[in-house]
Amino acid sequence: MKPDETVGYILKTVDYGDHGKILYAYTSSGIISAIARGVKKMHSPLRHLVQAGMLVTMHLSKSKFPTLKEASMVKYHQAIRNDIIKTTVASTVRELIYYNVNEHDDHPKLFNFVLKFLDVLDTTEAPLELLMVFEMKFLYFLGYGISFNRCSRCEVSEKLSLDLYTGMMFCEQHADENTSLIKHETYQPLQYYLHVDVLKFQPLKLNKTTQTILSNIIDSLYETHLSTKTKAKQLLKSID
Repeated sequence: MKPDETVGYILKTVDYGDHGKILYAYTSSGIISAIARGVKKMHSPLRHLVQAGMLVTMHLSKSKFPTLKEASMVKYHQAIRNDIIKTTVASTVRELIYYNVNEHDDHPKLFNFVLKFLDVLDTTEAPLELLMVFEMKFLYFLGYGISFNRCSRCEVSEKLSLDLYTGMMFCEQHADENTSLIKHETYQPLQYYLHVDVLKFQPLKLNKTTQTILSNIIDSLYETHLSTKTKAKQLLKSID
């Protein structure tokens, strides 16, 4: 890759004028925006590249609000685009990134993880479980990771329960009767999703009821800590 080129995962696009788009792409330096002029014209060579979900190499002008001059595809991830569940999982990931990262985050680390995640999503037969891997790791990346190994109030590490809303762990002694506690046998898969190397991900093959319970737990944590409820995730629940 040339020094003036940037690899980006396009998170979203917005129409700009009659024929252009403003694109927002996630890169190893964070979210960047650029104007893609004339890309809605039928003869534009960039027309098929400037779409949400595309992983592209971009050549941008050197200005405060750069213009996309050239672009080339890095990977197409055809299986993602051919599968409605995988497509919506990818859309959920893009929304989570777009609305929650900031300039101070470790973008090289997250971007590298996103690239790996997309490769695995393209081949996996368990996209809904894989989404939970992303969600658990993304929470940790943002500073809201769950410490599953000990009570939040003491050093006890056995018979712990998970508070549905705060993500805090409590032993039997410190469990508050007014909290919504989840027992270990229920939340245990979330530990696997948090710690597994995404490239070594193997589905747990959970039944649909268990997947729904775990997904709802994650949704609750996101609403509590980030006030986030993505449209794509809501769509995913309606089509699953």
